[in-house]
Amino acid sequence: MRQEAVRALMPQGRWPFAGGVFDRLTTQLLELLTKVALATDGLNQDLTRTAAELVSAEPQQVRKLVIFMIERTAKAETSLSAALQQAQVLRDTLNGVNEEVGRDPLTGLPGYESMVQRLEASIAAVGSCSIAIIDVDQLDAVPLHGPEMSDRVLKAAAMTLKDSCSPYQVGRWGDASFMMLIDDPDLATGIAKLELACANMGARQLKLRENNEPLGQVTLSAGVATTRGRSTKDVAEAAIRLSRQARRQGGSQVLAEAQLIAVT
Repeated sequence: MRQEAVRALMPQGRWPFAGGVFDRLTTQLLELLTKVALATDGLNQDLTRTAAELVSAEPQQVRKLVIFMIERTAKAETSLSAALQQAQVLRDTLNGVNEEVGRDPLTGLPGYESMVQRLEASIAAVGSCSIAIIDVDQLDAVPLHGPEMSDRVLKAAAMTLKDSCSPYQVGRWGDASFMMLIDDPDLATGIAKLELACANMGARQLKLRENNEPLGQVTLSAGVATTRGRSTKDVAEAAIRLSRQARRQGGSQVLAEAQLIAVT
C-alpha cells in the first residue's frame, strides 16, 4: 500500500508518521529483509553445494572445502550481525512511534488505551496494584469562558499531576479525567503525591487570556482503588465513585478505599 492509502485509513487527527518517519521505517524494514535473505539464502546454497563436493572429494581437496565453509559461515555471521544491529535500531524506532501514537495530543500524557495497557501489564507482573482517577472540580464551569480555556485548564492539570506525582505514571483517562498508576505496595506514598498535586493545583493562579482576569481557583479531586483481583473496568469504576464523592464533599481532596475489606 502507498503511504497515501495508509494515511487515508488512519483515524482523523494527528498523523503519527510525520517528518518522513513512515518512509524511514519502510526503508529500514526492506533493507533488513534483504540482508537476512542474502545472508541465509547464499549460505544455504554454498553449504549444500560444498557438502555434496565433500562426498566425492579427493583428500587434498577436503582441506580447501572445509576452509571455504569456515570462511563462508563467518561471512554470513558478519552479515547477520549487521542485520541484528539494524533490527535493534528498527525496534527502537517502532517503540518510539508506538509511544507517540499512544499519547494524548492535548496534554502529551499517555492516552486511555496506553494507560489500560500499563495497568494490565502491572497486574500481570505484580498481581495487584492501585489506581487513582483524578477529576478537575470546576471543569463544568470552565467552558463558559470558551473551549480554549478548557484546554488550558486540562493542560495545567496534566502538568501539575505529572510534576507532583513523579515517578508514578499519570495519563489521560477521559475527556475531563486523568489516571495515576500506583504500581508498588507503598500506597501511602502514592496518596501523599496526589495530595501534593491537589495542593499545587489549588495554588495555581490561572487567568483568562482575553483580559488577564483571574479565572478563580481550580482544584482536583481523586479517588484511589486497589485491584484486589477485579477487572480493569471494575477497579476504575470504584476509583471514579470515590473521586465523585470527593468532589461532592468539597473537592481538593483524595479519598481511598480501605486497605482491608471486612468479610461477613
